[in-house]
Amino acid sequence: MILQNPLRRCAVLSAAALLALAGCSQGAGGGEAASEDQAALTELSGRLVEGDQPAYTAEYLIEGSEESVLVAVDPEAGTAAVVVGDRPSLWAGDDVAGLTVWLDQELDGVLPSEETVASWLSATAVDSSASTEFSNTTLAGELADCVDVQGAEDSPVGAYEVCVTTVGVIASVTAKVGDKAYTAKLVNYHDGVDTAWLDEITGQASTANQ
Repeated sequence: MILQNPLRRCAVLSAAALLALAGCSQGAGGGEAASEDQAALTELSGRLVEGDQPAYTAEYLIEGSEESVLVAVDPEAGTAAVVVGDRPSLWAGDDVAGLTVWLDQELDGVLPSEETVASWLSATAVDSSASTEFSNTTLAGELADCVDVQGAEDSPVGAYEVCVTTVGVIASVTAKVGDKAYTAKLVNYHDGVDTAWLDEITGQASTANQ
């Protein structure tokens, strides 16, 4: 059972990033505003992939459908689970790189990985053609910083919107990448992974050992 985390966290951003996330809408071309936008994009990218990644359980709704996606990851314990619709999959092992590859495969076309979204943000930070608008929101009780990107000609994704929680978990994403469309939004979240829940679904799914 997923329990909503009642704690509200505050993002720790650089001064430049705070200015950009205050709601500015700027192109990346020129001057102090562009530098602030780049700092904010770089901070969001780093938040997704740098430092100790948390153990968490997150449920997403695929907007425009009734399908839900459940992702539970505990890098330190070497366990993870993905449930798309009613199809559960489990992973166990101590290879963090292998876990990342497995998550990419299980969530392909449903939810981009944190590494993938981080690469979009990094590319946008150095794309002078991109227009960015920053905001913040609360989803599933979690504070999140958001960016809406348009017109990025030199980036792998020209237009997308993504929100990232203060602990570095994707809170929402809307993007069209080739023939894949992402429209996921966080609807339930809690820190950590419920081992009893993992045990409950163990008999329903094969386990990938990397």
